[in-house]
Amino acid sequence: MRKIILFTVGILLLAGCTSESDKSYDGNLLAETENTLEQKEAPELPEPEQVDEDGNVIVNNPHAIDVIVNKDRRLPMDFEPKNLVEPNVKNDHSTKKLMRKEAADALEELFAGAEEAGYELYAQSGYRSIDTQRRIYNNNVNTRGQEWADKYSAVPGHSEHHTGLTMDVTIAALAFNLENSFGNTPEGQWVAEHAHEYGFVIRYPEGKSDITGYSYEPWHLRYFGEEMATDIYESGLTVEEYFGLVE
Repeated sequence: MRKIILFTVGILLLAGCTSESDKSYDGNLLAETENTLEQKEAPELPEPEQVDEDGNVIVNNPHAIDVIVNKDRRLPMDFEPKNLVEPNVKNDHSTKKLMRKEAADALEELFAGAEEAGYELYAQSGYRSIDTQRRIYNNNVNTRGQEWADKYSAVPGHSEHHTGLTMDVTIAALAFNLENSFGNTPEGQWVAEHAHEYGFVIRYPEGKSDITGYSYEPWHLRYFGEEMATDIYESGLTVEEYFGLVE
C-alpha cells in the first residue's frame, strides 16, 4: 500500500512540474509573438493627392508605371524620372530619345517585332523635362495660338513625356513627322494592333478627345507593362476611363 501511495504522489508531482513548464513555454512564445508583431513596420500608405492653386491634382505616385498625367493631373514641378537610358532603336537623329529603362527595353522589343513583320519604325520623341515642355508650349502659343496649343500641346508638368514612359514613333514615308495619317499606314495599323503585346497603348485614340483632352495621336505610345497594357487594349477604354478618372 505504501508503494502505491508513493507512486501516486510521484505522478502528481511530475504532472504539476510539466504543467508549470508548459505554462512558462506558452508565456514565452506569446511574448515573442507580440514582440515580433510590434517590430513589423506598418505598410506605407500613399500620401493623399494634393490640389494646386489652379485646381489641378498633383499626382502622389510620379515614379509609378501606372502614373496618370493629363490636363487635370500633373507631376510635381521638380520631378525627374529615374533610370533614363536611350533605347537601341532606329531614330530620326534628334536628341529627345531617352526613356526609363523598363520602357526602353520594351520599345526595343516592339521595334524588333515590327521589323520581323516587315515594318520599319523610327523613334521621334521620348523624355522631355518640364523646362523643355515649357519652351515648346510657349512657342506653340506664340506661333500657332492658344487654342491650337491647348489642343495638341501639354502645359508644363502635364505632359506624359515627363514620365520617361512615352515615345512618339514615325516612319520614313512621312519624312519622320508626326501626322495623323500614320494611323492609316501599314506600320501604324500594325502598331495599333500589336503595341499592347509589348506593354504600350496608343494613349490618345481617335474620337476620344472629349475624354483624354487631346486630339488623336496614333504615334504617341505610352508604356504600362504588358499585362496592364493588354487589359487596357482589350477593354476598349481610354486610359482615363480604365482608371475611373471620368464620370
